[in-house]
Amino acid sequence: MKAALFSGGKDSVYAALLEWPVDIFVTFVYEFPRPSPHLLNLPKVVELANALGVPLAILKVDRGRELEQEAAFLRKLGVSELVAGDQAIEDHLKYMERLAGEAGARLREPLWGLDPGELLLREAEAMDFLVIGAGAADLVCDLVGRRNAEAFLGKARALGVDPIGERGEYHTLAVRVGGRGSISYRCRDVRRYGDYYIALL
Repeated sequence: MKAALFSGGKDSVYAALLEWPVDIFVTFVYEFPRPSPHLLNLPKVVELANALGVPLAILKVDRGRELEQEAAFLRKLGVSELVAGDQAIEDHLKYMERLAGEAGARLREPLWGLDPGELLLREAEAMDFLVIGAGAADLVCDLVGRRNAEAFLGKARALGVDPIGERGEYHTLAVRVGGRGSISYRCRDVRRYGDYYIALL
């Protein structure tokens, strides 16, 4: 059983595409000090999984017990391969390695070590995605695809943002994934949480 960790964001979707086919998507719901753009838009994440034709399993985990509960859940699902979309943060990779080890699964990290600017352009070739959260208000609700990826990349760099938002500078939701599926969307509202802006779809 091949499972892909799935937020609906461009990196999780692209990692899954590179390891396609996957048997199941898995979303873990965490307690964050600041709301997560993905969790505030969870119905759209579910809609995207349905559009891609992959079952989605969701688990809410308790603070301090995340690894234990996640590993138990993956074992219960019978996961033998785990796909994640990390690119450069060593602590994230180490956590994923530990999680896969505890779950008895082989870890696949197809984005690891790729150049972030090139990765963004590849992702924009594979899908259209909407910025649903960002520290810079003028990035929120930007729709990025093949035609405007270079312009978005320039805008992000001008704002001092990592090209793929690897450190949470911005979060996305895929809205069209090649010929595999698409979802409708509308930015109904943008809310400010401290120095971060989140779109509600």
